[in-house]
Amino acid sequence: MVLFIKKRAFDFREPITPFIWLTVFATLYEFIGTGLLEIKTSYWFQLYSFFEIVTLFYFFFKLFKTKYKIAFGIFLVSLVTTYSFSFFFWNENEGLIPNTVNKTSVTLFVLTFSFLWFKELFKKMEIQNPWQNADFYFVSGFSVYYSSTFFLFLLASLIFNSNVNFYDYWLVNIIATLILRTSLIIGIWKMKQD
Repeated sequence: MVLFIKKRAFDFREPITPFIWLTVFATLYEFIGTGLLEIKTSYWFQLYSFFEIVTLFYFFFKLFKTKYKIAFGIFLVSLVTTYSFSFFFWNENEGLIPNTVNKTSVTLFVLTFSFLWFKELFKKMEIQNPWQNADFYFVSGFSVYYSSTFFLFLLASLIFNSNVNFYDYWLVNIIATLILRTSLIIGIWKMKQD
């Protein structure tokens, strides 16, 4: 909704727009596909991982423009290889292990480029007030989400198959998602008008 209000819903010059659309689609799918139609989540986890890789890579690649081309190339090969490798663990009844495989490489990618972005931010001091910069909210939201859910996804299969209540642990994901989506909304509000 905020993208429509800001008249940026189809402005793909903004690096965050594809990820926002993925978030919208994911929210609708989880409600309709998983909730109402009860489609097995293993399909969704695998498909979402692919789009997550594409949209996050697009965001950071556009954010850094021509910098770190070698690092982006290495990570692109790593992300594609890891995603392909995750299919060896995928089956209709098991979506957690492939999701963990994908989340590991995506988290490493996000945290690496978030660190580089923050490093440049504080080194150059080109942005006088980060609180007024949209990218600050996007990168911060990604950093918080991926760093706080990394171990949850890494241990998800173990937690799910043990005698503990999986949904108590899943609260970490819910809170991290809330922080990410709040950061995305604030970031969209902070985007400059052309």
